[in-house]
Formats: sequence, structure tokens, C-alpha cells
Amino acid sequence: MYNKAPIDLIPHGIYCYTVDNKGNRKVCPFWSKEPNYPEQMNGYCDFLKKGDWMDNGTSLLWDQCKECGVNVDET
Repeated sequence: MYNKAPIDLIPHGIYCYTVDNKGNRKVCPFWSKEPNYPEQMNGYCDFLKKGDWMDNGTSLLWDQCKECGVNVDET
């Protein structure tokens, strides 16, 4: 059985998701929202172990803007 490395699961592009040619969105398995924080501060990346609400954390994960810098090419 073939298992992908965690970095291979991160979508390509500048967002924490990809959209196929049928319009279906596939979200990065490391991305989530933390419901105990306000909407524009609740994004979390398990790959980075950082969230929007943390000091020295992230700032745009709530909007699914990629902050890990992995696979940022558009292919």
C-alpha cells in the first residue's frame, strides 16, 4: 500500500484548497477552524501547528489563504 508523505497532501496553489474542473473544492487535510475564536481569527494549520489567534501565529488561515509556503506553484 502506498502512503503519501504529509507534504504531498497539501494542495498546490496559494489557498488551502484546490478546485477541480467540476467546481468541487478539496480542502487541505491540515486546515481547520477553531470554533472557540472569532470568525476572522479561527483558522488553524495542523501542519504548522499554528492558528490565527496565536502570538506569532498566522493571520489569514480563517480565509483559507495558505501560510505554510508548501506547493505554492499553480500546477
